[in-house]
Amino acid sequence: MRPPGSPEERHPSLDSKIVAALDRVGDALAVLARRAAGSHDLSPTQMRVLVRLYYGPPPEAVAGELAREFDVADPTVSDALAALARKGLIERSPDPADRRRHVLRLTVAGQAAAHAVARWTAPAEVASSGLSRAEGEALLATLLDLIARMNAAGMLSVARTCTTCQHFERGSAPGARPVLHHCRYYGYTMGPSDLRVDCAEHTARSGLA
Repeated sequence: MRPPGSPEERHPSLDSKIVAALDRVGDALAVLARRAAGSHDLSPTQMRVLVRLYYGPPPEAVAGELAREFDVADPTVSDALAALARKGLIERSPDPADRRRHVLRLTVAGQAAAHAVARWTAPAEVASSGLSRAEGEALLATLLDLIARMNAAGMLSVARTCTTCQHFERGSAPGARPVLHHCRYYGYTMGPSDLRVDCAEHTARSGLA
């Protein structure tokens, strides 16, 4: 608690401090992304496109869906795709189901480049590995709940997390036992570290994306 008469802090409330801390984490990840992308003559957006195509859908491999995935304007993704095509890292072909659209695929060179940058977050994972398992699981659960709230408020266009999925049944923890959840899609019980951040089988709950 601040003593009476002390200057007001830049972040006076708990909520503002949480957001400020997340902002600093975001800054660190942005630095890692720029370094990894720059070392392979890519922009961060180009790198994100390569990595997304490398790991496969979702989203559907078309420009509009990628723009929604990254929460950026369509021209930003279009410019990145044009640059990647010039570099020979992706190729575009007409969608057989809709000739007005183009499906994106990695070339052999694109697969190699994507593989090289796919683990660009590894330094941050090393930092988080200093947390105990209980601390890590608690942090993951808190972040997934925050993502769900931000998605519901329209701050995140896409969230394929357990906490935003209609197949997810939240469990409870009687006594000191760990929380056990249930996934109706796969039909299995999930411990705290099994919660998914990006699930290919995600089905948004009503009102969420």
